[in-house]
Amino acid sequence: MFKSIPKSNVSKRKFQVYKLWNTNQSEYPVNILSGSDPAYRSIKSKYYSNEGNVITLFGSTENIANIQRERVISDTIYVIDIDRNKFGEQIKRNSVNLIDIATQKRYVDDGWGKIVAPNPTYMLESLDVENKKLVISQDSTNYEITITSLNLETGFCILTLNGDTDQHYIINIDFQNNLVTFKNQLDFNGTDLKSVSYGNVFYSDGTLVLTAITLDNYTLEYRSTQTIYETEVLITARAGEFNYSQNPSAIDITLSGSYDFQTTAVNNSFPAGTKTIKEILDISRKEEFYGTLGSSTGSWDDYYNFGSVDPTGSYISTYITTIGLYDDNNDMVAIAKLPQPIKNLPDYDINFIIRFDT
Repeated sequence: MFKSIPKSNVSKRKFQVYKLWNTNQSEYPVNILSGSDPAYRSIKSKYYSNEGNVITLFGSTENIANIQRERVISDTIYVIDIDRNKFGEQIKRNSVNLIDIATQKRYVDDGWGKIVAPNPTYMLESLDVENKKLVISQDSTNYEITITSLNLETGFCILTLNGDTDQHYIINIDFQNNLVTFKNQLDFNGTDLKSVSYGNVFYSDGTLVLTAITLDNYTLEYRSTQTIYETEVLITARAGEFNYSQNPSAIDITLSGSYDFQTTAVNNSFPAGTKTIKEILDISRKEEFYGTLGSSTGSWDDYYNFGSVDPTGSYISTYITTIGLYDDNNDMVAIAKLPQPIKNLPDYDINFIIRFDT
């Protein structure tokens, strides 16, 4: 028995799934490239052209107008290329966790394609505690920040820039490398202060390019991305539909006769012979049944009177165990198995929801 499913009963939705991966230098050795290498020129041309053209832009950027600031290539770069089958459609944003074994420093991605420190880190030009001045440099511009209060033990400080005062915590001051690290991003009115970038990750290509650090031995953690499409189909068996049992005890078969058919021998299978072919004139449902409650007999109409006391299914209602889905060419495309047989009551509608992923 077949039934057409209206398009309104079929819905599709997509969602992304992620898988955590861990790798290191032994699986993906670091490629050290310089200006004389063809691979270096290729990477520079593809990712670091600084044209700010959305048509030719590869990878993500927070602000295409600031592409020259977000992507700065050095004379020597350290490149990690991950196989496509290990990152799927792309590396998940904010999932990169890179650890330099030599220095034990950790680097992450900011979700826009830049590799940064886990906490906002800025270039330290000078720190004058006596005069309460903190100078941070960015793109050859110095930002002089007034220190209203500073606790060197806890790192708590109150900073003012351009008339805007905020409370912050200093995590680390690295005078050797001229870096200062805060717990949170610095955000002052009219000032666009960005964390120091150590390179870029190009999510869709599975490529990490490190431009501001020297990398030899590392561990890398990231998540791959894959889109899954879920199809949901609503199937309704209306009252009386799909309730014609094919069980021999529930149907009457009317034969019109029979005849003998000569079969041809099949090697290594069966010899030639004669088979009796029965011709069926009609198949109909039995109009009477013998119930389990005593020896009484009745008709199908008696279901409405005695269905509530029919725990054994003696009224020969069908049980639904399997649902098949077919395409327009009548080819089966999916089979749904019910966890337990569902009795198809003749006076109730039954809805089934089938979900499958592709």
